[in-house]
Amino acid sequence: MAEIAAAALATEQVVSTAAQATAAYTVARPTNGLKAAFSQIATAGADGTRASLVRSHHSLTVVDKRAYIFGGRTSSNNKLADNEMHSLALPTQDPADKSDYRLIPALSVLERDESVPAARSDHSACASNGRVAIFAGADEAGALIQDATIWLFDVETSVWHALRAELSASVPPPPAQGGQAGNDFVVYGGKDEGDVPLEDVWRFDYASKTWTRLPDAPAVTSNAAFADHTLYLIAGNDDLSSSLHYLDLGQSSTAAEGPSAAAWETVVFPTNPLAPGPRPRENGGLLHVSTGYGRNYLLYFFGERSTSSLAPTDDSASSKPTQWSDMWTLQLPSSDVANKATTTLSDAVKPAKIKDAIRAAFGASGKHTWAEVEVKPPGDVAGHSGKLHPGPRGFFGYDVIEKGSSVVLWGGVDAKGETEGDGWIIQLE
Repeated sequence: MAEIAAAALATEQVVSTAAQATAAYTVARPTNGLKAAFSQIATAGADGTRASLVRSHHSLTVVDKRAYIFGGRTSSNNKLADNEMHSLALPTQDPADKSDYRLIPALSVLERDESVPAARSDHSACASNGRVAIFAGADEAGALIQDATIWLFDVETSVWHALRAELSASVPPPPAQGGQAGNDFVVYGGKDEGDVPLEDVWRFDYASKTWTRLPDAPAVTSNAAFADHTLYLIAGNDDLSSSLHYLDLGQSSTAAEGPSAAAWETVVFPTNPLAPGPRPRENGGLLHVSTGYGRNYLLYFFGERSTSSLAPTDDSASSKPTQWSDMWTLQLPSSDVANKATTTLSDAVKPAKIKDAIRAAFGASGKHTWAEVEVKPPGDVAGHSGKLHPGPRGFFGYDVIEKGSSVVLWGGVDAKGETEGDGWIIQLE
């Protein structure tokens, strides 16, 4: 009997250990290995006019299943595009929806020419309360636009509204081009009149019409994204490492706390051949995306090789690619349990939050880890016509679509220095 009992105990220990090992393996598997499917939605030809959609240095903003393209420079001698709004319906799962295109002239709610935004490039743009918000930028000559007005395009009425700050109560951000704008209307960075990169961060309060300066960023970069009231920056240090900087904007949401309540945090990650991670780049795409179930990522894609990696003293610089065509995801903290009415179990439970808690218990948290996105080939390669992939490019317009699992991009400059005029949907899974 003693031998049988001992054998039973040994068997139980083996089964228990195996179960723990299986559980540890299951939760330790990477959760950020995504796949991407590309589909070209439209192309435009260079017609030589300022209304051409063959352009770069423009903005693309998604509002209610439509992409709104504004500003930039066209392929015709790098001319400044006009101040008309281009609206493109995005493909949806509803067969009744048909893709269409609209060219909307600049009209003011006050019916005065001076109450519409001037043509510009390298401006900041974002969706704000169901409208397209435009701020700052550069004019035809490349000079910075001095007007500190926030221009709001109403997608329902197709007219512009001018939102001006109460200058007696606050100081607006200095003129800049190439800055980034995001939710809660926060603007970051860009370059000043002397082409010097800026590191300042500003928030506009709609109720009081005042600007507040938040803590300056610890780095200057064109790679900025906004997610869940957090500003994320990715800056390339060198060919062997880069840094993720993030600022919790919710910590400085009240006037009583002030901007000092917020503080930047930094995570350094390797980018060498022995460790997975994206190479330093600028003027590409950085977006907050989600594949559902509470799982969140930063999608870091395309762009130009960082100028620090193309130093003239580097003998191998001429053999290096000038742009990137790869895509990477950085896993962010998963969403909390939703504190709102919902009709789906996945929205209420947030399985990713539960899985991450289990992973953390096993010491296998995937937070702030990189994974390269795998590109899926089209289903029918033989019957496919046209390009299969946008190819390397920078200075394009882009935004996330609907629930965050797909991205739309338009135009840009390719590796040959030529301006593009095509639109793409990137579906992530």
